[in-house]
Amino acid sequence: MTLMLIDDDVPMLEYVEYLLGSLGLDLQLVASAYSSEDALEQFHDVLPDLVIIDIGLPGMDGLELAAAFRITKPEVRLIFLTCYEDFHYSKRAIQLEADDYLIKDELSPEQLKDSLGKAMSRFKSREELLERYSFRQAIERNKEVLKQSFLKQLLSGAADQENTLEFGERLGISWKQPYLRHGFLHMDAVSVTERYRYKDIPLIHFAVNNIALELSAGEPSITPIMSREADLYLVWNVADPGIAENTLTAFMQAVMDKVEQYLKITLRGFYCGASVHLRNFDSLYKTLMESREYNFYKAVTPIAALDEQADFGQTAEWRGEKERGMLSLSLEEGQAAWIDLAVNQWTQQAAAERLLPRLVKEACGNFVRQLAFEAGGLAEEEFFTQLEQTVHIREAAGLTKRELRNLWRQHTLAPAAAEAKDIRLQAVDQFLEEHVDQMVTSTDMAEHLHLNASYFSRYFKKLSGVNFTDYVNQYKMNMAITMLARPHETVENVAYTLGFSDRAYFSKVFKKYSGRNPSEFKAVPPEEDGREPSTDDAKP
Repeated sequence: MTLMLIDDDVPMLEYVEYLLGSLGLDLQLVASAYSSEDALEQFHDVLPDLVIIDIGLPGMDGLELAAAFRITKPEVRLIFLTCYEDFHYSKRAIQLEADDYLIKDELSPEQLKDSLGKAMSRFKSREELLERYSFRQAIERNKEVLKQSFLKQLLSGAADQENTLEFGERLGISWKQPYLRHGFLHMDAVSVTERYRYKDIPLIHFAVNNIALELSAGEPSITPIMSREADLYLVWNVADPGIAENTLTAFMQAVMDKVEQYLKITLRGFYCGASVHLRNFDSLYKTLMESREYNFYKAVTPIAALDEQADFGQTAEWRGEKERGMLSLSLEEGQAAWIDLAVNQWTQQAAAERLLPRLVKEACGNFVRQLAFEAGGLAEEEFFTQLEQTVHIREAAGLTKRELRNLWRQHTLAPAAAEAKDIRLQAVDQFLEEHVDQMVTSTDMAEHLHLNASYFSRYFKKLSGVNFTDYVNQYKMNMAITMLARPHETVENVAYTLGFSDRAYFSKVFKKYSGRNPSEFKAVPPEEDGREPSTDDAKP
């Protein structure tokens, strides 16, 4: 341990140095100072563990100097020297947690050794306390990393499981029962990206974990562990392998409700129906990971049991050429609604074929790469990470549409264009873009805007000059004209794509708003008009 001496009385300073040599203490004298200014400078240089300091220094006295030392190094131990006893001095010394208050004229080797021994003991005790506190703080900061290590050890099978479980105990994971059930809470990427940026997702993930940890204090048999994906892995320790999942699902619902309340995002819960013995932890975990996407095409529910297996189609004959053409049209025509049409048509076909989720995501990623290339934009890299982690086709489609629309806006919308149309009509247009393949009514729009239906109808006509039905039909017929101009396009397909189930009704609406029949807008294929196909003809 290191020691510093401070006294403006040089003979006294030399006397103390002399005594130190005969005490046999494990101390190293690293600095001696004769003035307050010199003492401050040297203290900052050497940061000693112990200081013997004269109170009666000129200028800044020893007590003021010691207070300054405490700010720089709070754990430093202090022994004060003085020429006389003074209650005022001793009281201030006590306030500074001094280890001793020695009278110079009475100083003896035994007394100095005793005082230094106490100071050294207290320094060591405080140092150990600080180390333990720092260790606890480090554990808290890194607990999730340590939990990941704990999980990895359990899954490796290489480490002794008993030692691994002891490691878990130190992290607060106490599994006393012989069986485990698994589940996970998934952060819905669409709900997250509607409110937060991609770079915020790790922080949101951590916040969800904190909410789960807080709630798990009331249900210690359930252990939340952050996964590498945007999920929260849950392990429920149970005594009976046949126990119903009520406790686990109730915990999931409590976390979901609180996350919705505070973070305004949606979680989905999934659990395995089976329980396994603790020693088979790795097999159940593997089953859970393999079955993450087994519900990819099932109806969305807040909490669901994972299917034990899923029958997916491995290949798709239909590769989305038409949809890619629609994406190109979204840029050419400045119509974002083509994006939703393209993605909706692709996902409907994928769902009908029950295509392997990996292939669905691959196609969605390619849609984004295509539009980024054509628009001269740059897709956010984190989009592809989040797409890979989606667990449902609706989630994958929603995330893809969002990224495609962002690219479209970057390419198409100028600031003046955004200001040209009333912001309230922009909100209506965006809803129509997202639901262009459906028959949207004024009631649907009113519900979306949280307005009374009759009030919305009056309000909209005053705002736009036309009633809502006319506005929607004109919007769709403008799209229909563009679609019909494409080679080989059929009236039936255009009607179906725009949400009309009947060709005759579509034709009637089309003529009302365009003044002509749909067939009059149909393009003549190049091979039928006697011309050689040109580059423009080949364009989708």
